[in-house]
Amino acid sequence: MRTFFEPRSAALIGASSRPGRPGRHLFLNMRDGLGDRLYPVNPSADEIDGTRCYHSLAEVPETPDLAVVFIPAAAVPEALEQCAAKGIRRVIIESAGFAETGPEGAQLQRRCLDIARAANMRLWGPNCMGMINVRRDLVLSFMLPEIWKDRFVKGGVALVVQSGMLSAGFLMQILSKSPFGLSKVCSVGNKMDVDEVDILEYLVDDPETEVIAMYLESLPRGRRFVELAAATKKPVVALKAGRSAQGAAAAASHTASLAQDDAVLDGAFRQAGIIRVDGMYQLMDVARCLSMGPLRPAESARVAVITFSGGAGVVTSDDLAAHGLRVAELLPATIDRLRAVYPEWMTPMNPVDLYPAIEKSGPAAFAVAIDATLKDPGVDAVFLHLFAPPNRSLNFDYDGFSGLIKSGGKPFLVWALGYGPSCIEMSRELEKRGIPTTDEIEKGARILAAMTKTRG
Repeated sequence: MRTFFEPRSAALIGASSRPGRPGRHLFLNMRDGLGDRLYPVNPSADEIDGTRCYHSLAEVPETPDLAVVFIPAAAVPEALEQCAAKGIRRVIIESAGFAETGPEGAQLQRRCLDIARAANMRLWGPNCMGMINVRRDLVLSFMLPEIWKDRFVKGGVALVVQSGMLSAGFLMQILSKSPFGLSKVCSVGNKMDVDEVDILEYLVDDPETEVIAMYLESLPRGRRFVELAAATKKPVVALKAGRSAQGAAAAASHTASLAQDDAVLDGAFRQAGIIRVDGMYQLMDVARCLSMGPLRPAESARVAVITFSGGAGVVTSDDLAAHGLRVAELLPATIDRLRAVYPEWMTPMNPVDLYPAIEKSGPAAFAVAIDATLKDPGVDAVFLHLFAPPNRSLNFDYDGFSGLIKSGGKPFLVWALGYGPSCIEMSRELEKRGIPTTDEIEKGARILAAMTKTRG
């Protein structure tokens, strides 16, 4: 699999010089990552933007590590034959028109697989958007260069998406709304050969990947997938589509995916410690927050809630319980520390309603509450609520604030509520410093459950 993720050279079969064409996007993206070891192949072109274009694969002066194929589906078998003759053993097929289209497409797909197996060749795709190795600035995808150029944040989250255009949508959302660090982005399509198990095996051992997030429509090798997820210490977050009969039918028409017993799959995921989510935003939010850590497995984790509103504390308590978490019982020593910043008429408890303390002691009450709850041995994680006013009157010392939180070494999450632009700024400032944030209480409870999840 390493050759797919780290090729030193590649041929592009279907390179195009026409503006706006996917074949041109592929050329531009791959040239940025491979330089003069990209070999565009197009029988109708002599050069593309000053780069020599080869009329056939046989003309290429070396045997590339990898070939990327983006031509009409009917022409793909011949291209694979040329790859086999050239000695290329790794091919990504991004063309559509295979098993997802019906019996004729399925027959064409089988023909391609037969060619590959006879040549000891591995195939990625078809009907996909390929692979992006963010850490190495390598984009083997026909996505628009404008989507990713100078926007990637290098980090520890690997994203595996069965759908092609959905992977582009995920990327656009990540890069434009809540940027977070990525290591790899994979679109696997019909999974003719390479599937999520092959990719998971690679990512489990990949030193650049810390969290694995996957959107899947089927799991043909479910047992092996679950075994791999259970054996790794890296969090695996999964959105498994096709849970309903209607969803399964849609998946079959999209990537020729077969339905599975969702109840059985759900139980297997729980036993393996796979964090299952129910939606696309959840997949991204949970993966993003897990990558910031720290993670601390605990059975029915005990959470300290620090809030500016008693009502928000009640709602949070309900949502924590719904996700198998408990409101922590604070030790007397912790309560005594909190008393120092509270008015005499109020006894602090968990959830920690901090508003009266802020009225008495000002913003210093936050530091006392955070430090006290993080140091309480009966607290496994802390959920902090922050109000973001239009005038930003809190004047946070973000560096000092994040340093205090990180010194606790426990899962910590911030929910920001208030004036929209201030919330966005607050979240960005915190996340730049490695403090995860959320925009909903229920979502936060789900994230904390993932950050404290135990296996088995």
